[in-house]
Amino acid sequence: MRIQDHLAKLSWTAADKLLFVVYGFVQLVQIRSLTPVEFGLFALLNALQTFISTISDSAILQAIIMRGSVREEHGAVNRFALIWHLALTLGGSLLVWLASVPLAHLLGEPRVANVAGYVPLMCLVAIPRTFCIKLLSRDVQAKAIFTVNAAWIGSMVALTAWMIATKRLQRMDDMVAIAASGMACASCVALWITRKLLVFTVEKQVRYHEVIYVGLYQGLAGIIGNGVRQLDIYIVQYFFGTATVGMYQSAKSLFRFFDEAFSGVMNLLYPGTIRLVAERREAELLAFISKTLSFTLVTMIGAALFFWIGGAELLVRIALPAKFSSAVGYFLLLVLVAPLLPFEMLKTVVIAYGAMRQLLLYIVLGGLAGICTTALVGLLGAEHLVPLGVVAYNAVFGGLCFFFMRSRLHFPLHLLWRAIPDTRNFLQARL
Repeated sequence: MRIQDHLAKLSWTAADKLLFVVYGFVQLVQIRSLTPVEFGLFALLNALQTFISTISDSAILQAIIMRGSVREEHGAVNRFALIWHLALTLGGSLLVWLASVPLAHLLGEPRVANVAGYVPLMCLVAIPRTFCIKLLSRDVQAKAIFTVNAAWIGSMVALTAWMIATKRLQRMDDMVAIAASGMACASCVALWITRKLLVFTVEKQVRYHEVIYVGLYQGLAGIIGNGVRQLDIYIVQYFFGTATVGMYQSAKSLFRFFDEAFSGVMNLLYPGTIRLVAERREAELLAFISKTLSFTLVTMIGAALFFWIGGAELLVRIALPAKFSSAVGYFLLLVLVAPLLPFEMLKTVVIAYGAMRQLLLYIVLGGLAGICTTALVGLLGAEHLVPLGVVAYNAVFGGLCFFFMRSRLHFPLHLLWRAIPDTRNFLQARL
């Protein structure tokens, strides 16, 4: 594959990633207008809605991609995916709404009932966008995906600017108005762009049992993995309250830039790994994996060291208002995840070798480590250590993926640092 043949799609994909980076800065501006409690309440809502949507994406909507190569099945798979996507998303959100009062009582925050009440609305306006994005991903329509996300983020940026200018952005409800309006705008644009792809037929020849089988594995993996990453704030809420949730989530917002960088590397690693494993070119696969892993690892370690020697305090002071100053401690602990992210991306090797049961086991073990660690922090009353649950999850899951890769490819440990001599040799050749 020649890069120049796919330059246009790669450019639109890069632009799409840039949208989310831009909105990361906008979210920091939003945080300045809110108290830790108000931002904490919105974080609880956003975590629930994102969790439900992600589970449906993993368990159901992946079927659109998985059967995408068989054009005759598109209509039948679309129908299957839409029905179950609606059932899972709306069903999950309604269960949350029905449990709103007990949930508020359990978490010791009456306004959690308001949070739960907003979940069905947020899920409803998101359904068209998430479904249509999968159709566009199946057909590799990078420009169209960018357009949908530009409508989403652009409308939220415009509404944020207006609400700040008129001093209307003060409460969790205001953030809900921004998020719901942006998602509704994106869903309308997505429906218009994909109107010719919205074909729904009945086809008895489609092997739905294969789709369901894979969906169960991916759904379970999504529930556990995303549960640790997104719903850990509910454990924090239970033990420490909404203000701590807001402070912790503000640190997570800063750390999102690491996640976006990691996502970009994953987008490059995944297709190459799948192709090389399928073609049994293990020598090339070892070189490809070792270079990607080493350069990413060295970069992440360098970034972590920068923040640990003073960069974190500088970043928090610039990005967040004084009322969020204690977020620096949470951010410093989250930075420990950065050198672990390169090992987590090795899940692509596990997937490429078809070891889905092992991948699920790794996620379960990582999830248990993360949940137990967060709960232990809560039981000990160590409020300043709440990010350690995420650190534990990434350490266990990334470590297991690394050992799998090492056993399959006989990966020498010294290759972890090949980026250093490779860079030195490159510079010497150029100078």
